[in-house]
Amino acid sequence: MLRTSTFTILFLSICGQLLAQGIKGTIKDNEGNPMPFASIYVKQAGTGTSSNLEGSYELPLPAGTYDVSFQFMGYASQQKQIRVGSGYTTLNITLSPQVYDLPTVVVSGKAEDPSYTIMRKAIAKAKYHLLQNDSYTAQVYMKGTGQLTKVPWFLRKTLEKEGVDTSRVFTSESVSEISFQRPNTFTERVISVRASGQDLDNANPNSYINSSFYLPKVVNAISPLHPRAFAYYKFQYEGSFRENGYEVNKIKVTPRSKGDDVFEGEIYIREDFWNIYSLDLTTSLYGFEIRIQQILAPIEGEVWMPVTQQMDFSGQIFGVAGKYTYLASLSNYDVVPNPDLDALVTLVDEKIEPAPEEIQAIKDKNLDEGMEKVFEEDKEVSRKQFRKMMKEYEKQELEETEEPDLISDYSFRIDSLAAKKDSLYWESIRPVPLTSKEVASYVKDDSTYVAEKIKAEADSSKVRNGQKFKPGQIFTGSYYKLGDRLRYDFPGFLQHTQYNAVEGLNLTFTGTFQWRDDTTTRLRISPFVRYGFASEQLYGKVESVFGIGQSEQRSTFRVSGGSYVEQFNPDIIDPFVNSLYTLLLERNYMRLYEKQFAKVSFARRFKYRYTLGASIEYANRSELFNNTDYKIIDRDNRRFDPNAPTNFENAATGFNDNKALISSLTLRARPWVKFRKYNGRLIPIYERSPEFRLTYRKGFDAFGSDVDFDHLELGLDADIRLGVRAIIDVNAEVGKFFGNPTLEFMDYKHFRGNRLEVSPMDVTGSYRMLDYYKYSTAQEYVSVLSHIRFRKLALTHIPGVRLMGIKENLFVNYLNTPTSENYMEVGYTIDNIFRIFRLELVQSFQGWKAKDFGVRIGVSSLFNN
Repeated sequence: MLRTSTFTILFLSICGQLLAQGIKGTIKDNEGNPMPFASIYVKQAGTGTSSNLEGSYELPLPAGTYDVSFQFMGYASQQKQIRVGSGYTTLNITLSPQVYDLPTVVVSGKAEDPSYTIMRKAIAKAKYHLLQNDSYTAQVYMKGTGQLTKVPWFLRKTLEKEGVDTSRVFTSESVSEISFQRPNTFTERVISVRASGQDLDNANPNSYINSSFYLPKVVNAISPLHPRAFAYYKFQYEGSFRENGYEVNKIKVTPRSKGDDVFEGEIYIREDFWNIYSLDLTTSLYGFEIRIQQILAPIEGEVWMPVTQQMDFSGQIFGVAGKYTYLASLSNYDVVPNPDLDALVTLVDEKIEPAPEEIQAIKDKNLDEGMEKVFEEDKEVSRKQFRKMMKEYEKQELEETEEPDLISDYSFRIDSLAAKKDSLYWESIRPVPLTSKEVASYVKDDSTYVAEKIKAEADSSKVRNGQKFKPGQIFTGSYYKLGDRLRYDFPGFLQHTQYNAVEGLNLTFTGTFQWRDDTTTRLRISPFVRYGFASEQLYGKVESVFGIGQSEQRSTFRVSGGSYVEQFNPDIIDPFVNSLYTLLLERNYMRLYEKQFAKVSFARRFKYRYTLGASIEYANRSELFNNTDYKIIDRDNRRFDPNAPTNFENAATGFNDNKALISSLTLRARPWVKFRKYNGRLIPIYERSPEFRLTYRKGFDAFGSDVDFDHLELGLDADIRLGVRAIIDVNAEVGKFFGNPTLEFMDYKHFRGNRLEVSPMDVTGSYRMLDYYKYSTAQEYVSVLSHIRFRKLALTHIPGVRLMGIKENLFVNYLNTPTSENYMEVGYTIDNIFRIFRLELVQSFQGWKAKDFGVRIGVSSLFNN
């Protein structure tokens, strides 16, 4: 089979060579070394390609005469005129290192480096370049190549026994047609896709192509052309060179503090036009290194667009290291320039040059007259006024659209036949030749992939027909399709086998029936049956959720009821974690009561900005008591605490059976939220707006209910950015029970306390050392949870620590109730340890005096975010 696949690929390759025509060859440096990922661009054809890792290139072209440009970062480009006839014409290229003209004036003392005026002008024109095109279309060839570069010996042995080749190269290829329409509509259609040993029905290998270094952020890192780039970077002029009649400046980019979210490397800026010529920049994300190389070329007049882009991802986790390289070659551009924007602007850096006369029209936001002065009369304009004008141009353009709060509109689809192209097709369309290792990878997969896919499809068919049930799924769970629109999700008994002092060992049988009519109508029904072996009590309830409408305008109805156990503070303690602490440490924190109830709720979302909710519940509540003292490890001088919570405001939290009729109204608002679209689906960008919350709860003294209270609460959830240095996350609540409320302890306002040393805490989701119930209140309260994310604080002043992805944060939490005595926590966090854990050192205060010190271990905030 392997021999047949090899012969087939070689045969198709030879056929492709005989039928096609164009140019091919190798690109080497002046010492004879191959130059991988060099850019080849043919202006007359509007197409190009790149060399592979071995320096080889191949570009199909119709017969004719062409001017071909060869470029490689840091080397002088070459232009060759060549005639293409029948077959491929061989053209081998040798590139020499670029020779730079260095400044004759030595920068010393307080004199400013020449790079700063270049970068100020480039930053001033960044938005101009983003708005330079009315529209464009292009074709993108993307190739991804990756392999493991380091595997611990013990893991390598295990993988080899399972038949896994750790030295293997994995390759993927795709060809896409992309288009852009101003101001923010981007579409991508994948017409062909192939990968070694993978089914790519859901692949999206080109999603990063629509990014740009003219944007303030790229790959979540600060672009060197960010409006506040000088707060993040130092720049250094490293010379210039002339090419095709224009001058190109080489600028060294150095972050003021190395680490995540900033770039380091070189960027080349074209003089007078202040656009990007090429760049070679590296950043890191949680300790993983990302290198981006980009070469641009003139496509239409002075419109420069990327023709070659390479992204390298590399990193290591738990001793396993790997590298993946994406190479994108863009060709067949069809560009429609923005007629409002002239190519050449006489831009003046007023910081070092005589300030030009202020253009009054720009100052008065008279956009039409201001643009006429700048683009038609060629009037000199300061960079600050030019930035102001372009910002106003963009603002007015967005206001004229149907959705002014839409940041981007991205559509992506894969043709149904994209993954079914044969080798002959790829030989004819592939602009970057495969290396010998990549060919070997495809050959290996072609010999096994079909058989494996047939087997997988057969297994999938059995699952669909209900014939693939395995006994182990009783514990691990699975899902079962009961029709085209109905499925049943069974989570298994393993995660629902728990232990607490009230029920002892308890098992819960549950699952969810999910019915979906289309994208707008869904129904979920989840039955729960629970049995406690120590309490010898059986419980059951049913929860149902019906949603209708598009996600941004969805209405949701919930109906639930039954007889079940509940925590006084719902879901404050994870049952699995409580099981471990109870059995191993003899610390039973969970507090439960029994509830027979019926509840109906409704929520309506209004374009993600506002959500209005209402609910009403009638319940009969009963007290529960401990029924077991079993533990795996018996700790001296320790025993289980009673099930009744301890509270300073209400010494007697035990209660008689009671009934309660309680309703609630909730309004959540994010008035300044922005959006992006993906395949027509609106996605909110919540960090663009704080969330305001208003909740009113009412206990009714009616229909036999024993409660009577009014509870009002205001809440705020926000991110406050302190410029470059820090971001403050705040979650605040203030509330009050009015009059003389009549209620039981489960109706109190409870706060998210924590007594666990190891817990998956959200950074602003809970207190770190607060008791779960001691400060619960039926009066007034103020609760503030704050978390401060620093770019660098103490250890992170060391570049090596930042490059490992380590973060340092502080947090301050405050609680004021009638009994809390101004409880406060101050803590220091080392975050993203091994990219998974978070270590916290916490000091609590009460009555403005130091109280307790503790250590907490949580999940990295990377996962919380």
